[in-house]
Amino acid sequence: MSLLTLSVSLPGLKPPYCSDPTNCKKASVVQLAVFFEALHTLAIGTGGTKPNISTIGADQFDEFEPKEKAHKLSFFDWWMFSIFFGTLFATTFLVYIQENVGWALGYGIPTPGLALSIFIFLIGTPFYKHKVPSGSPFTRMSRVIVAALRKRRVPVPTEY
Repeated sequence: MSLLTLSVSLPGLKPPYCSDPTNCKKASVVQLAVFFEALHTLAIGTGGTKPNISTIGADQFDEFEPKEKAHKLSFFDWWMFSIFFGTLFATTFLVYIQENVGWALGYGIPTPGLALSIFIFLIGTPFYKHKVPSGSPFTRMSRVIVAALRKRRVPVPTEY
């Protein structure tokens, strides 16, 4: 987010303002490289965290303890609320800011929020439950595939 914010904020990293759409100066190779590197980094980071954060969060609760089971449900409620609220915020307020105020502020607003979330995650790391990996993940994956193949002809209940 920082690199993306810089690429739309610093004059050297963005193309000059153009008032005549028919005669605009194109972005340089460096400007395009910085912008697309920022987008690629965000895509890889999002792709790496989104599917894992909910799983890591679920691992913090013991399914067999009634109190922790309730906390687990609360975690997922707040997790989904945060995801949906963030999406609503980004597609309404931030888009409005980008279109009417400027791209620098539009990307600059969520950047400190992301930095704060990383900071909070790192501060909480000593308090997380860490499960020690046991066995090969490929063995577990193959067990799931074999079980799915064995049960492929089992009728699906109509009650759901």
